[in-house]
Amino acid sequence: MDKFIENKWVMRIIALLLAILLYTSVSVEQGDFKKEKNPSPKANSEVITDVPLDLYYDSDNLVVSGAPEKVNVMVEGPTSIVQPTKTMRDFQLYVDLRDLGIGRHQVKIKSKGLSDKLQAKIEPTFISVDIQEKVTKEFKVEAEFNSAILAEGFEAESPTVQPKTVKITGAKNIIDQITYVKATIDVRGEVDKTVTREAQVRVLDRELNKLNVTVNPSTVDVTLPVKNPSKTVPISINKTGTPPEGVKILGVSADPKQITIYGKQDVLDSINELDLPLDVSKIDKDSTIEVPVKLQDGLNKASIDKVKVKVDVEKTETKTFSNLQVAERGVGDQYNMTILSPEKGQVDLTVTGPSEIVDQLSADDFKLYVDASDLEAGDHTLKIQIDSPGDNFSTQLSDDTMKIRLEEKQ
Repeated sequence: MDKFIENKWVMRIIALLLAILLYTSVSVEQGDFKKEKNPSPKANSEVITDVPLDLYYDSDNLVVSGAPEKVNVMVEGPTSIVQPTKTMRDFQLYVDLRDLGIGRHQVKIKSKGLSDKLQAKIEPTFISVDIQEKVTKEFKVEAEFNSAILAEGFEAESPTVQPKTVKITGAKNIIDQITYVKATIDVRGEVDKTVTREAQVRVLDRELNKLNVTVNPSTVDVTLPVKNPSKTVPISINKTGTPPEGVKILGVSADPKQITIYGKQDVLDSINELDLPLDVSKIDKDSTIEVPVKLQDGLNKASIDKVKVKVDVEKTETKTFSNLQVAERGVGDQYNMTILSPEKGQVDLTVTGPSEIVDQLSADDFKLYVDASDLEAGDHTLKIQIDSPGDNFSTQLSDDTMKIRLEEKQ
C-alpha cells in the first residue's frame, strides 16, 4: 500500500482528478451566482375595469347605438409593466366604423398604446353596433304637473313653456318613434301662487320608454299659473238648540250680510249661501254674538273670519185659564143640541206671549164657541174657535174640537 501511494504516476493522477473536481465546483457556483444576479422576469396578470371605448365614425352624419361606453381588459406580462399599465391607463380601446355602411354590424374591439410585452384580452371581444343616419327635427314641448302640489282649494291653469319647441337629434329610426316630448315642473311643498321652474325635457315613445336622443336645449322654463277662485254669497244663520224657558227668539241678522269665499270652482258652484250655525240655548236677552266662519272641504279662505250676529229676544210668559165654557152659535130653533165631548163643553186655554201683555189677560178676555149654522140633524165634530183681544200672543186649547148631536124638536 505504501508503495502504491509513493508511485509518482498515482500521485499525478490523483492531483489531476482533484483539479478537475475543483474546476467543476467553481464553474457551477459561478453559474448559480449569475442566475441569482440576473433572474428571468416573473409573469403577472391584472383585469383593468371600466376602460372607455372610443368609436371612430362620421359623427356629423351618422349615429351609432349598441356600443357599450366602457369595457374590461385583462393584461398579462411582467409585473413591472402590468402594474404601471393598470395605474396609468395610458392606452386606448376602440372600434373603427368609418368604412362600414348603414345597418347592424359586428366588430372587434382593438387596442392601441399597450406594450408589446403584454398580452391583452378584451371583454367583450366583439360588439354589435347599429349605424343609422343622423336626423334633427323640431318638436313642441308639452308641459305637465302633478295636481297634488296645489294647496287646498287652489287651481291651476294650463302651464306654459319657454322655449315652446326643442331640436332633437338622433338616429332616424329613433326619431320616428318619438310620441311625447314632455317637461314636468317639480316644486317642493304646496303651491298657492304662480311659479316658474326649470324642467328637464323628456323624450318618450308610445309606451313611455325614454329614447336615446340629444335634445337642444335640454331644459326649458315651465310656468304654472295658479289661481284661487272666489264667489260672493249671502250669509244664512241657522239657529240650533232650544231657547231657555220664557225666552222667544224674535229674529237674527248677520253683519255683514254677504261673504266672499275662495276655493275649488266645482265646490263654489254648489254653494248658494253660507250657512253659519248659532246655538240659541243660552241666549236669554238681546245680544250681538261673533260667529266664527267655518269652511267646508274644498274651500281655503273667506273674506272675513267672524260674522257679527244680532239676536233679538223677547221674554215670554205662559198662563192657563181652566174650564172655559164653549158656547154654541147658529143652532136652528128646530133642533135640540147635546154636547158629547168635551165633558160639560169646557176646555182649558193656555196663552203664551210677552210678559207685559199676558199679565194683563183674564179668562173674560176670551170667548170660545162652535158654529153650528146650516147643520142638519145628527152627530157633528166642530172646531172650537176663539175670540181674543189681540194677536201678539199665542193660544192653545186642551181640546180644539167639540162633538155635538142635533135632534129635531117634537
